Amino acid sequence: MEESKILMAEAAVLYYDKKCTQQEIAQIMGLSRQTVSKLLNDAIRERVVEIRIHDPQKDCAELERMLCSRFGIEDASVCGVSCTNNTTRQTMTIRAAVNYVLPLLEQGNLNIAISWGRTIREFVNQISHVPTHGNLVYPLFGATDQDDSCFSSNEMARALAEKIGAKFQPAWFPYRTDNHEDRLLLAKTSYFKKIQALWDCIDIALVGIGNTHIIELFGETFGYSFRQTNVVGDIATHFFDKDGAIQSFHANNMCVSEANLKQAKKVIAIACGDDKVCAISSALKTGLVNTLITDEYTAKQLLEL
Repeated sequence: MEESKILMAEAAVLYYDKKCTQQEIAQIMGLSRQTVSKLLNDAIRERVVEIRIHDPQKDCAELERMLCSRFGIEDASVCGVSCTNNTTRQTMTIRAAVNYVLPLLEQGNLNIAISWGRTIREFVNQISHVPTHGNLVYPLFGATDQDDSCFSSNEMARALAEKIGAKFQPAWFPYRTDNHEDRLLLAKTSYFKKIQALWDCIDIALVGIGNTHIIELFGETFGYSFRQTNVVGDIATHFFDKDGAIQSFHANNMCVSEANLKQAKKVIAIACGDDKVCAISSALKTGLVNTLITDEYTAKQLLEL
């Protein structure tokens, strides 16, 4: 190999791999800084070094294709993020969700069912006031007595309906009854039957994906016990194990059913973060979600599992 190319390669390794400055390289190699600069330029011209610029949009599009192929979902939206900070990733993912969902809602005449949780609350907060026509928004659950607004199903649905100028149908019954007999009685009321009919014909369902942390915090409140150690997450309080098998133990809860979600036209899950990778991966195996919105770092981890 030509000696000049060896010098080019040595300078390039120090500059690109070791992150040395040109002055530091000059001292290490016993050359002038001007000579080092020329070596680095010649290294590119002589193709000792090849510089490739990745198009973030193209990279994300490839991640979307791979997610759909790997998990058998209909669609995915992956947003590029400038750093690995979880707060930034969450913010950018929710912004991507708004950009994805709003054009769908603007089509109008849709039955839109909404879940609860911190991610969905932030989605509703970020969505802009956009007039739509013929849309109806309703919750996927009955009401709770939780102080945290992110678990107020009716308030979440009302806020979204207000943002997009849609009609709002509240759920005038509790999320969880004291016993099975009370649930049977409430299921006979016109309030429940009206929502049940809407759950049977969902056009778009907006959901988050909970992980084991959420189960630990709120499981008992909503009638679940963390003794189910095989549970790794939930979608609309339908808990699942790592293989995506639904764990059914919510007989007294009044919420959308697994069958309702599976027959919905579009179930959009908004989720990201290192702590959610396992839950998201398993959630995509349940058959309850057909669209995922996430960030590029989460997408890469999902594909590496």
